[in-house]
Amino acid sequence: MEAPGFLSSAPLDTQAALRELRLRAERRQLATQSLAPDTAPEVQRLVQELQVHQIELEMQYEELLLAQAEAQSSRAQYVDLYDFAPVGYCTLAADSTILRLNLQAAQQLGTVRQQLQGRRLALFVAQECRLAFSHFVEQVLASDFRQTTTMEMCRENGTALFVRLEGNAITNALGERHCLLAMIDVTEQHQATRALELSERRFRTLFEQNHDGMLLLRDNRFVDCNPATLHLLGLTDKKQLLGQHASAFSPKYQPNGRISTVWADELWEQALRRGYCRFEWCRYRHGTEEFWGDILLTAIPDNGGTLVHAAWRDITEEKQAAHRLRENEARLQEALTATAMGITDWNLTDDQLYWDDRAQEIFGHVFDANPVPSSVALSCIHPEDRPRLLENIRKLRQGKLALDTEYRIIKPDGTVSYVAMVGRVFTEEDHSHGRLLGLVRDITSRKEAAEELSYKNRLLEHILANLPVMLGRLSPEGHFLELVGAGLHRLGLQDNELVGKSVFEEFPALTEPMKKLLTGEPLIFLEYAEYQGEPVYFQNYGFFEAQRQQGIVFAIDVTDSERMKQEIQREQEFTKSLLDNSVDVIMALDADLRVTAWNQRATRLTNIAEAAALGRLLPELLPQLDANPEFQAVLHTALAGEAGHLLNWAGFLPQGAFDLHIRPLHQSTGTGVLILARDVTERNALMTETTHLKLRQQQIVLSAILNTQEEERRRIAESLHNGVGQLLYATKLNLDMLPESAQKLAAQNLLGEAIRATRTISYELTPSVLENFGLKVALQELVKLIPRSLPVDLNLTGLDEPLPRQLQTAIYRMVQELLNNIMKHAQAREAFVSVAREDNYVYVSVEDDGVGFDTSTPRADHGIGLAGIRTRVALLGGTLNIHSRLGQGTTISLTLPVLEALPLPADLDSIEKKS
Repeated sequence: MEAPGFLSSAPLDTQAALRELRLRAERRQLATQSLAPDTAPEVQRLVQELQVHQIELEMQYEELLLAQAEAQSSRAQYVDLYDFAPVGYCTLAADSTILRLNLQAAQQLGTVRQQLQGRRLALFVAQECRLAFSHFVEQVLASDFRQTTTMEMCRENGTALFVRLEGNAITNALGERHCLLAMIDVTEQHQATRALELSERRFRTLFEQNHDGMLLLRDNRFVDCNPATLHLLGLTDKKQLLGQHASAFSPKYQPNGRISTVWADELWEQALRRGYCRFEWCRYRHGTEEFWGDILLTAIPDNGGTLVHAAWRDITEEKQAAHRLRENEARLQEALTATAMGITDWNLTDDQLYWDDRAQEIFGHVFDANPVPSSVALSCIHPEDRPRLLENIRKLRQGKLALDTEYRIIKPDGTVSYVAMVGRVFTEEDHSHGRLLGLVRDITSRKEAAEELSYKNRLLEHILANLPVMLGRLSPEGHFLELVGAGLHRLGLQDNELVGKSVFEEFPALTEPMKKLLTGEPLIFLEYAEYQGEPVYFQNYGFFEAQRQQGIVFAIDVTDSERMKQEIQREQEFTKSLLDNSVDVIMALDADLRVTAWNQRATRLTNIAEAAALGRLLPELLPQLDANPEFQAVLHTALAGEAGHLLNWAGFLPQGAFDLHIRPLHQSTGTGVLILARDVTERNALMTETTHLKLRQQQIVLSAILNTQEEERRRIAESLHNGVGQLLYATKLNLDMLPESAQKLAAQNLLGEAIRATRTISYELTPSVLENFGLKVALQELVKLIPRSLPVDLNLTGLDEPLPRQLQTAIYRMVQELLNNIMKHAQAREAFVSVAREDNYVYVSVEDDGVGFDTSTPRADHGIGLAGIRTRVALLGGTLNIHSRLGQGTTISLTLPVLEALPLPADLDSIEKKS
């Protein structure tokens, strides 16, 4: 940077300039006037030299004038630039004296330029910066390069400003070093920088000293954090956290079920999109301790990117408090549920009642979350209890603070319940408002239990007064505290006659059991005594009641039962004699399947003596029963308390068949079983013979019934064909002779349909194809009559050999009826008919994919229906199985035996009448 008068110029080539000037002068000299021809050459040469020199001088003068004009113009421009530049310029001596300066520098220093020249610029530098300014000037003067610094300076009026100083050193013509200085006002920049630094210090202070965790994140990773964050996470160094993902130190799954890393990325995107995001997050402290944080993310634009500030507030205690509150509320609800209590809140000022769902349920009220007038609840009170409750309410309004009462309510269904209510009145300080907070509880069961207990006490009193029992209470020393009961009459004693006396003295035989009882050992024992020469028996039960330190003895007079036992013993001996003479095998087993009874019949059939059998396990005696699943199933059923049987069973003993009845036998040691086995081998032979006779009779009856039915069908078919059919045909012929008309054409169509229907019915009643060509062809023809809307898949196997006439007819009729049922009721898309003969059985199966029906629901059958089919199958000695489900079609399967045709009996008329 250069000032006027101190411009430096490059050295000129002087000789070259003179030569150029000489050439120009010589060219100009040619244009000047020449001397006389007689002038001496030396003179001419001298004149010529003078002329050239003159011309040079003139030219130099002209150039000097031009250079002066250009210099003045340039100087004027430079002065304008220098004086009016927006940057302050000044030239300083080595001691910082101002040699010259422009207007902007004067304006920066706050005074006029004339007053500043000759003054030291250091005087305008702030006191604390003058030493640095001095060093700066020295560095500028000592260097050939530009130097730069920033200084705080003071104007003439004392106001401060900040300038950036840029200085170059120059040397003037006298060889003195001066400092050319440019001053740029950077006060606003400095103030902005200071404000930014102050703001940054404040932010850093707030960031570092905040009790909440403060973090900075970039790309959802931690880049900075404060000590509070390290404390929250239980870390000791920032390096343990910085650079990690925002989900670091978190469980894999957040309590809401979201994956921590995925959810953290979603929240990051939300913060960038919205500018902020607030949420709750669960993390680990010290790696295992769980804590909750309320996190606020704030997006901060930063150098083309985004920096996110995160504030963590530890809300673990709040969460725990809320959790405890929820637990307390849950416990309260559980307690209310466990105690079946409801909450009522009665505003005594506006007479509005708030009650929860359980309270409304107790009163039989349909739940309504809105408050109701108190009269809604009061109207449910039993009329006999309402005055007392209203009196309590009146006292409450007069200042009574507590309520504890019981009353009855009448529910909407008419049932009466008992309700207990406890509560307390809470009022404002000015007594302007009052509320009765209470709990209500249905105590019907408690009332009923109290009544039941009272009833049982009365019942016990009646038992003691009317039955042969005694109830006694003993002190720890064995003295009677109470002894009552009608059982005392057997001993000639009255109630409480022995109170205060010792049991050991009055009943010496009870000394040992009573001592055990009074030491806390419960006892059940039978005691024998004599009264007036007769034996007396008492069954005793005793225990020691530790709470009251009393021995309790309950005794039942079993004298009669003991005498009865003796009688039973005699009867048992008699029963044993009966068992041994029974024709059935009789065995009794205990709960462990050990033999407790074994009669003589069992001995004869098994060759095991009674003495060898008693006490042994049944599987040891009859191992074939242990391996038989049928017997084991029935045996365990009997052990479970339910009787079972195996009829006509051949697995009991190697020879013969037996009817086996196994019944539960309740014994003192548990539930055993009683096994009764009767040899039915002879009976089976007789039943087989009887069955054959009955079957033959049924076949005779069936033959008669079927023949009669077919004859009747044939008669009806002939009547339809020869009678009604002929009449219809004759009518049609007469109608054809009438003149043509629409009525005639309609009548002809109706008669044609009637004739075809008559022929069809006649054919269905007596299908001649069945008699002429057999069952196979008849079924094929039957299927052809089915409408094409119902495709029928017919499968016939083994029908080439002829079947008995009655069986053919029955099969044809049953298939015909089943197909009719499918067309009428099944709404099927297709059907399948299979008739197959294998060995001596014919298997018939008719299936459809129709609507099906519920086989457990009775149906009103049409025509012969399923009832007729069942009757035919039963008469033929076959079986019928129906499998059907709603919407899944129906399958009906028949299994019919092939029996020889039986001749009709002579008394066919009587059989027909019976059928």
